This record gives sequence, C-alpha cells and structure tokens, in this order.
Amino acid sequence: MTEYGIWTENDGGFTEHDLYSLQAANERLAEIIRESDDPDADREDLRVVELCPDHEGQPKDGCEECNEEYDDEADEDPPDDDA
Repeated sequence: MTEYGIWTENDGGFTEHDLYSLQAANERLAEIIRESDDPDADREDLRVVELCPDHEGQPKDGCEECNEEYDDEADEDPPDDDA
C-alpha cells in the first residue's frame, strides 16, 4: 500500500504521514495551508511526497538509507574474471 506524507524542507522532514491516497494527501495539504495562522508561512515549502516503502520517515525519491545502500553496493569490488 502506497503511503504519502506532507514534506517540508524548512522543518527537515514530514509534518504528517499515514495518508494512503494521493487525493487524501492533497486535501490534507490544502487544509494545512487554510488553517495556517502565519501569513508569511512558506507554503511553497510544503509538498506531498510518497514515502519510502522500506525506510520509515524517508521520502521515496530521496531516501537517504536507500542511497547509502546503493553507494555501498557500488563501492564493492567487481568479481574477479580470472577465477
């Protein structure tokens, strides 16, 4: 099941998650913006993103843990063709 959340770079992560449809996530984002008491709030900073299915609290398209795993695999020595 795909999970979405409201992401903010300013606050360094998700402000909300546990949203299981893109429509629900977009509706919640609109609600957050409507309820904001701060007229100077950086609404451009808030966005809906899909969560990484393997690592809690990480965006799918920027998961730090997935990137570390990929980098570790890339750093491994290639197999020896002489064997």
